[in-house]
Amino acid sequence: MQKLERLLDICRSLGMALDPQQVLHTVVGAAMEVLESEAASILLYDAETNQLRFAAAPPAHWQALKGQTVPLRNSLAGKALVEHKPVVQEHVASSEQHFRGIDRLLQFTTRNLMAVPLLREDEPLGVLEVLNKRAGAFTPEDMELASILASQAAVALHNARLLAEAQRAYRELRRVDDMKSDFIAIASHELRTPLGIILGYATHLQEVLSEPYESPLRAIVRAALQLKDIVEELSHLENFQQNTAVLGLQEVDVRELIAGVVARFKMQAQERQIALEVRLPPQPVVATVDPDKVTIILRHLLKNALAFTDKGGRVLVELRPYERYFQIAVSDTGVGIPAEDLPHIFDRFYQVEKHLTRHHGGLGLGLSIAKAMAEAHRGTIWAESEEGKGTVVTVLLPRHPEQEKARQVFAT
Repeated sequence: MQKLERLLDICRSLGMALDPQQVLHTVVGAAMEVLESEAASILLYDAETNQLRFAAAPPAHWQALKGQTVPLRNSLAGKALVEHKPVVQEHVASSEQHFRGIDRLLQFTTRNLMAVPLLREDEPLGVLEVLNKRAGAFTPEDMELASILASQAAVALHNARLLAEAQRAYRELRRVDDMKSDFIAIASHELRTPLGIILGYATHLQEVLSEPYESPLRAIVRAALQLKDIVEELSHLENFQQNTAVLGLQEVDVRELIAGVVARFKMQAQERQIALEVRLPPQPVVATVDPDKVTIILRHLLKNALAFTDKGGRVLVELRPYERYFQIAVSDTGVGIPAEDLPHIFDRFYQVEKHLTRHHGGLGLGLSIAKAMAEAHRGTIWAESEEGKGTVVTVLLPRHPEQEKARQVFAT
């Protein structure tokens, strides 16, 4: 009972261990303690070499055993791994299957040995070896205790490996994310000067030249303005990533703000033969916001709605006021968003369309920028969509962001 109680404590500690190496050394120490043996070790299976490699041992043996291998054939540990069952050898000196190279290396005499495989859902991970029971021979109870310890060790080792892999993947994602951030910062900075020169000279040439140069110059200016929009998107995103974005709060009538933005898209909607409508309440909706950033939010939502709505469709912008908040909803009758893509549309650089088939422009930054600006106002944004029937993107913003910040601080 005392051994079982001690084994239970050890299994609990294994469940809390996060480092694979810590798990292995804990098991070795536990095996020596519970099974009253002179030495123990863990050998992990190396699929590439088809050998067992020492991964943990008592401190007195570890430096010599670190990195040493044992063949699967002609070894008791290999036999336990291959047969997926414990192996006990009481008279090692007379056994032809005992691998004596390790004894010679350590100048150690193995009298008796028990090898128990570490299995995870029948997948062989390695072997727990227990050597030289201090008093007598290994008993069936010893084998049962060793099997329990090996089973728990296999689970803990598997979980620790999964965690280590997840941590490595997270570090790699962070590295890639940092590379993206560096690219955004460099691109938004370096493109400004040449783009300004292109736009400056192109608009000047438009003023002094006539046909046949007028049409190609319009195309140059139009392309440069599209590039300017991309650079501005990158710049906005960089500011929010670096936490350098500052809200220029002003008291405005949100109705006028929305009406002004919608008016800029009227021509584009008419050219695409899309009905662009706006519904505003009769009374002023006064709020303290950054008008430029709210304009950017609405501009990105309208740009997306028009881009993904076919000829003859409809886009509606609606403002709904509440006591402490106001809500802007942009709905369209466009192609809609697949259910599997919907949770990701506010992620940076995410494109709903497949790369090879997409025919709409943009970097996939518009909605992520809108989300960042809404959250900077202590608001939120979400989307509802049904593929083939349209999409509704809703922004909920507080009328007074600073008051909401004070409420949150007080609540915490």
